[in-house]
Amino acid sequence: MISVIAYIQSKTNLCRQEAWWMLEHITKQSKEQLLLLNKDQLTKDQKETIENWINKLAQESVPLSYLLEAVPFSNLTIKVTPPILIPRPETEEWVNDVIQTLQPFKKEIKRILDIGTGSGCIALSLAKAFETAHVTAVDINPQALKLAQQNAESNRIKNITFTESNLFENVNNQKFDLIVSNPPYIDPACKNNMSSTVTKWEDHQALFADDQGLTIIKQILKQAKNNLNPSTTLPYQLVLEFDHGQEDMITKYAAKNNWLCNVHQDLFGKNRTAYCKTN
Repeated sequence: MISVIAYIQSKTNLCRQEAWWMLEHITKQSKEQLLLLNKDQLTKDQKETIENWINKLAQESVPLSYLLEAVPFSNLTIKVTPPILIPRPETEEWVNDVIQTLQPFKKEIKRILDIGTGSGCIALSLAKAFETAHVTAVDINPQALKLAQQNAESNRIKNITFTESNLFENVNNQKFDLIVSNPPYIDPACKNNMSSTVTKWEDHQALFADDQGLTIIKQILKQAKNNLNPSTTLPYQLVLEFDHGQEDMITKYAAKNNWLCNVHQDLFGKNRTAYCKTN
């Protein structure tokens, strides 16, 4: 099967691990099982599917995750369908960090809000980790909420509510102990430099924001305190993902709105997340 992996890589931009994921998914066999086989043991249907996927990847720029129909995320399996945003490793990293650093405060965290939940990956990870808390996940896109609900059911997570809302619009009478968000934050001016696997397939409303990508982030920073319970013990109550290079603008705007923010780097060493507490 090594020759099949090399063939897939030669026809696509997949790395070796991704090629193995593709082959495992199509054959319904593990890498260990496949290594005991040769390419002649693939069925006609499997060979045709491989060629079909190669065409979709190389010619149509379909993201592999949409073909696999699911991604692992923080001990969960998250179903993904176009055009809902595909969860990224950078997001998974800070979500796991939030879970770890807030474990000592588990009893104090009763209500969590996830803004722009998309597939539900963040909200469901937090709901699983903080099982005595209730998570409210909001999104402006009903298609995203439907997918997130499916992910809640498939991962058997019940301490969560999904609400169609433009930011705080439909949760304005509620208070939370923690608010998190991976909002649209990409500057539209960057669109032409982005991969077609992103721009052709993923929801632009979930990717791009005006004002150099800062419109939604600024709205959250301006409004979030109205929906937070006062806390003297939590090290932070608002977590925002952003684009590398936006950190100075975000921390300055946060300070104007009486937030104290610590910027954290992602696994690639780029500034990626703001952990904020009221000043």
